Amino acid sequence: MIIVEGIGHVNIPVSQLEASIEFYREIFDFEVETKKDSEAILSLDSFKIRLVKTAPKDQSMPVISFVMDVDDFTEAISELEEKNVKIVKGPEGTDNGESLTFTDPSQNLIEIYYEN
Repeated sequence: MIIVEGIGHVNIPVSQLEASIEFYREIFDFEVETKKDSEAILSLDSFKIRLVKTAPKDQSMPVISFVMDVDDFTEAISELEEKNVKIVKGPEGTDNGESLTFTDPSQNLIEIYYEN
């Protein structure tokens, strides 16, 4: 077995680096740790994402899912609607909660959900 101490970061392909940085800062309160011409590392507490500028791709499943409590889920939907974020699917019931899928500026699918 390979023993890991944690996840360093999650790579997210983006076609618009600056717009994506702003999106993740505004929507999820990520902070920019480092930024280069074709990539940026953003952090939210100890969780890190690496936005990497690439050619646009067709995404069929979320690149990242965030879990939250039911009250925060409801507030998040309102905030996404206020900021005119494109909601692709939901909110819809799941086996044990509810989920909503939306896109970032590079059309990556992002899911938020809560569990009962």
